[in-house]
Amino acid sequence: MNFVAIDFETANSSRSSVCSIGLVEYQNGRLIDEYYQLVKPKQNYFHSINIGIHGITENDVKDEKEFDQLWQEEIKQRVEGKLVVAHNASFDMSVLRKVLDEYQLPYPDLTYNCTVNIAKKTWPHLGRFNLDALSNFLNISFEHHHALEDAHACAIVLLQACEHHDITSVQDLEERTRTENGRLFKTGYQPARASKRKRKESRSRSVRDYVAASSEVVPSQTLFNKSVVFTGALENLRRKDAEEKVLKGGGYCLDTVDTKTNYVVIGNKAYSKMKDGEKSSKLKQAEWLKAKGYPIEIISEQQFFSLLNS
Repeated sequence: MNFVAIDFETANSSRSSVCSIGLVEYQNGRLIDEYYQLVKPKQNYFHSINIGIHGITENDVKDEKEFDQLWQEEIKQRVEGKLVVAHNASFDMSVLRKVLDEYQLPYPDLTYNCTVNIAKKTWPHLGRFNLDALSNFLNISFEHHHALEDAHACAIVLLQACEHHDITSVQDLEERTRTENGRLFKTGYQPARASKRKRKESRSRSVRDYVAASSEVVPSQTLFNKSVVFTGALENLRRKDAEEKVLKGGGYCLDTVDTKTNYVVIGNKAYSKMKDGEKSSKLKQAEWLKAKGYPIEIISEQQFFSLLNS
């Protein structure tokens, strides 16, 4: 199980006012790295409410580096390309986005999930899912609102949830708890979700659905048990007819690109736009996953018809 747990503390109500960061990294379920650093906010103003929460003051950070320097030298390499978890990830990921925006730095490529959402799906009887309540339940000893301590507690919550479900990977945990990873990428972000969105019926038809309507499935060597996602209008065939050909060959069609996608078929017009740098969200997702090593093939409309003919 490989992941990084992260926590931020802020100096005031501005989410870009990072004053400390804590990170812990696990590989194969074992702690391999921890990182803690005080940070001098760009506008070094601390509100009394925030000081009362974490105890950090302007004087504590006056000689520390600002976030942009730390990001380039120490932090970015610890999170980019990895799965990041946070307790109440909507806060910590927005802090990361806002402070990067503050310094006009591009977002890193990473996926993330929220241990609040995971805990709700794992121990629904608890009723309360903040770190204090979960730590009491799981017997975690930590100093709340210290960024490194909170990151450690978040990691333990995740590990305990995996143990509860008797699974060894965060990907399996995502499926078991029906949570959905969020993403950061250079041009934006996709939020993590407490429940996986239901796929549209018209885009999630299986071989069995087609058999019920036609009983003409003829398995092909290239498409049997393969998943296909279409993006952009096809010039030579209606989308519905193309999907039926995939189903007839023993494959299945989905509306979104994920780690189990085998082929992404680009319609001719979308393919022309791609050459000019204009890409659909499906294509961006496919390229991102492909860069991470997932065996996704991005093919043109003509290549799709060649697959059908083979």
